[in-house]
This record gives sequence, C-alpha cells and structure tokens, in this order.
Amino acid sequence: MKLPRYRLGDPIFPSESDANQAEASSHVLASYLENQESSCTIKLMEDETGKTVEIPALAMQLLLEILVHTAEGKPVKITPYTKELEIYQAAALLNVSDKYIWDLQDAGKIPYKIVGNSRKMRYQDVIEYKKRMRAEQMKGMDELVAQSQALGLYD
Repeated sequence: MKLPRYRLGDPIFPSESDANQAEASSHVLASYLENQESSCTIKLMEDETGKTVEIPALAMQLLLEILVHTAEGKPVKITPYTKELEIYQAAALLNVSDKYIWDLQDAGKIPYKIVGNSRKMRYQDVIEYKKRMRAEQMKGMDELVAQSQALGLYD
C-alpha cells in the first residue's frame, strides 16, 4: 500500500479505516508505555527481516496522542514550538490577548528578556505559568464545592 504524500506541517485527515486502526494501536501502545521510562525499541516489518528502531519515550507519548486523536476521527497536526516565544506566540498558547501577556510580564509573572525590539519568553516559563494558573483555578473550584457542600447546596 502506497501512503499519500505528506508535507510537514499539514494536518492529516484520518479515514474511517485509519481511525479504527489507530484505536486498536493506541490501546496496545498505551499499555506498553505504562511500563516504559526512557526509550522503546520498535521493529518495523516491511518483510520477514524487519528493521529495529529506537524511539525516545517522549516521542512515543506524542505518537500515542496522535493515535488517540486519529481514533476519534480528528484531523491531526503537530506544531513545533521554539524554545523562546514572542508575545503573540505566548498569547496563542495561553489563549489570551497580546496585551494580557505584556501585563503578565510587567507584573513579573512571566519572565522575559529583550532581544532587539522584542520581548522573548522561554517556552518552559509560559507552560509553568499555565500550570500555576490551572492549579489556582482548581483550588478555587475545590473551595467553591466545599462551601456549597457546607451550605447543603451541593449533592
């Protein structure tokens, strides 16, 4: 079977057959990855001899995510990020406005450096901010649930 030509960066639209195959594969891969920590070795079978390929565990996690989305029939696209983000990239990643990112930087909540005329942030710093905000949101939700339960409003 000849695979369709794929250009890096283009979304891939799964067929029903692709989705079915991805669902079965994702279950096998997920159970395998539960016991793996570093890298995995996969044998590709073109013929009886096959080729062995070592793949980092991180890439296997991404492969699993691709399979899960494909199994759901969703188009899949991998978007690489640079280690340093510009304002608009951080805003897109956090789903906020550019001005909001500026305000976060000015408040010292996301560190940055100035390169030329641009403010640059480390990708990791933006992700850490996102995780902190998510944790604060969950804490707030837990407090609301506890108050509702105390008042007898939550069953």
